[in-house]
Amino acid sequence: MNIILLGTGVAIPQLEKAQSGILVKTPEELLLFDCGAGILGRIVQSGYDYCKIHKVFFTHHHLDHNSDFLALLKAQQLTALDSDAQVETMNVYGPAGTQHHVAQLLELYDYLTVNVDVTELDDGDSIRVGNGVASVRATKHSVSSIAYRMQTPTSTLVYSGDTEPAESVRDLCHGDVDVLIHECSFPDAYASVSNHTTPAKLRDLIYDQHIDRIVLTHLYPHASGHEDAMVDVVKERFPGRVDVAYDLMKIFL
Repeated sequence: MNIILLGTGVAIPQLEKAQSGILVKTPEELLLFDCGAGILGRIVQSGYDYCKIHKVFFTHHHLDHNSDFLALLKAQQLTALDSDAQVETMNVYGPAGTQHHVAQLLELYDYLTVNVDVTELDDGDSIRVGNGVASVRATKHSVSSIAYRMQTPTSTLVYSGDTEPAESVRDLCHGDVDVLIHECSFPDAYASVSNHTTPAKLRDLIYDQHIDRIVLTHLYPHASGHEDAMVDVVKERFPGRVDVAYDLMKIFL
């Protein structure tokens, strides 16, 4: 499994950060987790072919996690028209409400002719993805939201999406996890913030789990200049590797 953090920022613009998006390359296919503003351009920068992405997994439906989805569909449609190729079905997965949300978007832009198939996932669901399994748990955010555990025969990724510290994410980290990509939106000076996670709260959630590496993402501008201190806080109780995410960061498992 190869992982590229396409976007590590939030809805507030930051020059060096696109919004949320993670590309996962398995031996069989390309998987996209979230697709916020700037992610389509980051896919091009990554060197991967956006026309080969046929599965998108949404954690929730805030703009900074889905606003480039229609842009991705349009790019695939135009590229197919230019090459006289067939556009493959886009398979979309997400929490409750995803079907309605996608249907509304496609109704607004009725010139998009890409076939979209939506599967809504509930807390505790698991689905086959190629030779692997994607499992989901509900998380704690301001809208319906889920975290994912993507497990292949050789590696395991857990992606939190946006959430307060949640036992459900801890549950997804059962057994051995190669990498946990967890939001850490603010330094601990903003510990009273809701719907998101700070370093000390994350540390206390996962300190005893068998995780090789934690990557902190979804960084608000408030975290700028505090990244090293945020890592140090998590490492106070967690013995594994801790990194701060940056756009186009690559992780090879």
